Amino acid sequence: MSGIRLFVALLAMAGLGVSYAADALPGENVIEVKIALPKGETYLRGATDPVQDLWVELTLTNKSQKEDLNKETISVTRVDRLTGEEVFQMQEEAAKKNLKLEEQLARVDKKKVTETKEQYKINQNSVGYAYTEPMLASHDNIDFVVTKLAEEGDAPAADNAKPKAVVRDNRPENISYVDVAPVRYLAAGETSPVFNLPVGKFYKVSEPGLYSIKAVLRLIGDNSKGQKYAESNEEKFRVLPFKVVAAKIEEVRENWEHYERGFPSFDYMLYQVKTSGQFDEVWYTQRLPVRRVDRYEWTRLCSVKPGTSVQIAQMGPKKVAVLAVHAKGDAGLYTVDFSTPGPKVTTQTRDIKDAVPKLKVEGGAASFE
Repeated sequence: MSGIRLFVALLAMAGLGVSYAADALPGENVIEVKIALPKGETYLRGATDPVQDLWVELTLTNKSQKEDLNKETISVTRVDRLTGEEVFQMQEEAAKKNLKLEEQLARVDKKKVTETKEQYKINQNSVGYAYTEPMLASHDNIDFVVTKLAEEGDAPAADNAKPKAVVRDNRPENISYVDVAPVRYLAAGETSPVFNLPVGKFYKVSEPGLYSIKAVLRLIGDNSKGQKYAESNEEKFRVLPFKVVAAKIEEVRENWEHYERGFPSFDYMLYQVKTSGQFDEVWYTQRLPVRRVDRYEWTRLCSVKPGTSVQIAQMGPKKVAVLAVHAKGDAGLYTVDFSTPGPKVTTQTRDIKDAVPKLKVEGGAASFE
């Protein structure tokens, strides 16, 4: 019997736990977190950072009712004190049984005075919130859930067909003491300033493709959607397989793990690198698994005229279009298909007369515009 009672008690506690989680504690479910990508939805790889210019704008909004700070006029009943003589007289009359309880209360009621006054309204549904400013650094108080998504055209059995979480890559820039972050206050119904967070610097997004991102603030309680912490909306962005490095190809290959923050796991990548001449070059590399050992093949694609930017577009899961102005002055349009060992490269060239043409990808084909 004692075992059955214990089992029933545990079931009751579990039931209480479920119902308790559905009820918000004071200060829970008050803050709404929103993120935005101010620099668009398409990004290039960084020279040493995983993604260049991937910044997230984050705001916090206090969802509780905004305070009404207008004053209101209310009636207040004030009871004056009985004087010492009045109290003594009532005691004597009560001792002689000449003063009933009702008569005593009536004398007290005569001391009541009703008056009006102005005061601020009581905002019962308004809750102020104190929080620490969201930061990303070697010491931070916010997490981002970055996930590589499967795309149309990925093979069902391939690793790319499954969502993959991106790891946090925390590289401390110093080991000195850090200042304590000040506490901010967010009034009811108000929105915080915009906080800019360099996500592309601290999350190891190395593979090209489509990603989703959302923010998680574990210091802010929220169980409205079944989780314990406040979560933001979800945004999507694309990372192109292209990186500009101010070094020669020999330097990049020799110190590849430095530029990629560890040995890379991607299948292919394109690099714009320096040369001994007055122009840059574009190289591409492809991973070739040989007897369970990854080997990368490097191939030069084209030259790049100084002062011009390479245009790049994703045409498919493993197909890339590149438009570059050559060192001799004409423009070259290249499509590189990495779907097979030994990429298939097609080339078109055009003389430049007035302006540099723009890369256009439409209907699965790349062209000059």
